[in-house]
Amino acid sequence: DIDECAIGSHNCSAAETCYNIQGSFRCLSFECPSNYRKVSDMRCERINCFNYLECQNTPVRITYYQLNFQTNIVVPAHIFRIGPSPAYAGDSIALTITRGNEEGFFSTRRLNAYTGIVYLQRQVKEPKDFLLDVEMKLWRQGTYTTFLAKIYIFITAHAY
Repeated sequence: DIDECAIGSHNCSAAETCYNIQGSFRCLSFECPSNYRKVSDMRCERINCFNYLECQNTPVRITYYQLNFQTNIVVPAHIFRIGPSPAYAGDSIALTITRGNEEGFFSTRRLNAYTGIVYLQRQVKEPKDFLLDVEMKLWRQGTYTTFLAKIYIFITAHAY
């Protein structure tokens, strides 16, 4: 595998981030929606919310992740772990894949009250890119707070 991002042989624009994958690369663009500000390369935080329901139902934070696997990955495969940091006694989370799982390759499961996983539940036979939106609702001291993980998953052909 040649790292096109490191050697500069990619064609990503200045507004995009080059991400190396097995045998190739992807040009990724990370934008924050309106009412969010970029606090790091991969994270947006909500500026404000105007009512109780909006505060509960719009993510306080949106974080981007990139994962790379090969088509021969053994399923079920835990590919992503999520939970609040720090976690407190009495915390409880609910995980939902809200977008990107139309073909049902992925699922979520709680490991305990404050840790959940995303796992690949069926084999991806051909190289394929996914963008999953995984919402974590945190119940803490009587209120819900929503967090959104936007997970780019690149399944590449396995190297022989």
